Amino acid sequence: MSGGRSIPVVAFVGRSGAGKTTLLCSVVRILAARGIRVAAIKHAHHGFEIDHPGKDSMRLREAGANPVLVLSPTRKAWVEEVAPPAEPDLTETLSLFDRSRIDLVLVEGFRGEGVPKIELFAPELGPRFCQEDPDLLAVAAVGALPPSNGLVTFDRNDAEGVADLILRTCGLAAPSPVPPSPPGTKGRLSLAEARAILREELTPVRPEGWEEVVLAESVGRILAIDLASPVDLPTAPTAAMDGYAVRAASLGERPREFRVAGSAAAGAPFSGALSKGWCVRIFTGAILPEGTDLVIPQEEVSFAGANVLLPGGRSAGENVRLQGENFRQGQKLLAAGTKIGPRTLALLASIGGKRVPVRSRLRVGLLCTGKELRAVGEPLRLGEVYDSNRVFLSAGLLELGVELIDAGIVDDDPKLLEEKLDLLAEEADLLVTTGGVSVGEGDYVGKLLSERSEVVFRQIAVKPGRPFLFARWGGKPLFGLPGTPSAVFVLFYDLIGPAIRRCMGEAAGTERTRLPSLSAIRKRAGRTEYYAGRLVAGPAGEPAFAPVSLVDGAGLLPAAWADLLALLPEESELVEAGERIEVVFLPR
Repeated sequence: MSGGRSIPVVAFVGRSGAGKTTLLCSVVRILAARGIRVAAIKHAHHGFEIDHPGKDSMRLREAGANPVLVLSPTRKAWVEEVAPPAEPDLTETLSLFDRSRIDLVLVEGFRGEGVPKIELFAPELGPRFCQEDPDLLAVAAVGALPPSNGLVTFDRNDAEGVADLILRTCGLAAPSPVPPSPPGTKGRLSLAEARAILREELTPVRPEGWEEVVLAESVGRILAIDLASPVDLPTAPTAAMDGYAVRAASLGERPREFRVAGSAAAGAPFSGALSKGWCVRIFTGAILPEGTDLVIPQEEVSFAGANVLLPGGRSAGENVRLQGENFRQGQKLLAAGTKIGPRTLALLASIGGKRVPVRSRLRVGLLCTGKELRAVGEPLRLGEVYDSNRVFLSAGLLELGVELIDAGIVDDDPKLLEEKLDLLAEEADLLVTTGGVSVGEGDYVGKLLSERSEVVFRQIAVKPGRPFLFARWGGKPLFGLPGTPSAVFVLFYDLIGPAIRRCMGEAAGTERTRLPSLSAIRKRAGRTEYYAGRLVAGPAGEPAFAPVSLVDGAGLLPAAWADLLALLPEESELVEAGERIEVVFLPR
């Protein structure tokens, strides 16, 4: 067809690493589910290759054919070499589409074109491109920006809101959405869809339940209420260094001789008032004596017999920590949901907090399944393995601060498994199992849950960890992990740990960021892939991600050596060196 611009077009623009492709894929998925026929164009700024050496199409191109059209009953591809190189023309490209088969074209890039645009913005990557662009529809950022001059803003993860804006802008009335699959039968979810379901399904357990514990026992617990300071800190003006306390008004512009009335130390204040011409020897942390308002450092003082010669030209407040300088009485110190650690413990101790109000511990039941599993220390027979998953999960769950109910290992026996799960559900608030969640003959966890119609989802588009099940057993949330240790490792840190912290009422943390990859990493498009890696210095000294292994991406050995877990984006086939990717900081 011709007259390309007759097709509604919206461009997604922004700096590299801002998340354009991720949001674009989510929006396409939403629009397609609503029956909108969406085409996409990606503007690649560098050379790219979609062919493979040895394929007939590649051989034809190498022989000199240009373009090469590959056709099958289900797909067609056009590969053309552009010579000499020239920037793609959007209007010319749009003319290639059959308007009768497309409702909307979404474009990644082409920010210089006069089409409606949505800009992805990450402050750490630099300023926005389109601040003066009259075609800018909205900005999607990490956390929605405050509206400015009528500009529409979205959180970068609000794909539904962006999709609705595009439909309104383009005058497209969405057809009736495709009906959802029945519970337990839905196909593989994207990682973003799985996260959204978990956020919706999981809320703090027993939010009204809390207790007071002694300060020393509060480490790792979650603060139940906001805490304010009952006192000023410091409680009075104190010396910030060793020296001599004196009143500023008694100093002249030139050095002057003073008599020493006594000394003041932390916990041993000077008593009494000072007369003119007197000072007090003072040490760091001591309360300032009455009648003094500054401290002259001892290095600046000289002696004249029993007296001291103090320099002049000083102002009140020098080298003094004022009352309430750290915080004032009634000031909020910690918010409900704070996890108490050594630093918060020190803060609580500084205000004399003997007992701390904390959330009741979340009770988590752990059950590992598989006739091949043996506890560490038991002799192994042929075909058996030590249950490293149980050791890892026990430690990881205790590190989160839960009350662990370890139900041990159960054989692949459906009746015994059902009994164990029933008992666990009576005691625990949340269940975690390993093994038996795929679709094989002996995968009884998934079968039992399907029989009870309790499965919410059972597969997600990730590697490793595709057969990951979320369900309810006896009304309690249940995470069904596969038996592969690498899958248990990545799913625990990416999905289960954050979900459990949410159930505990813990405030959201900042354990994720985006870092450039030091290496190019190939992957399969259509799924998120996990890689264990190290935090290293990049070429210019900037923080960067380096995979431990490109062969065994998240296996036991890479996991043990790693301090980062990278999530390679679902839509990508190649993460290029220098490309920014999402990473999770792992506990040490």
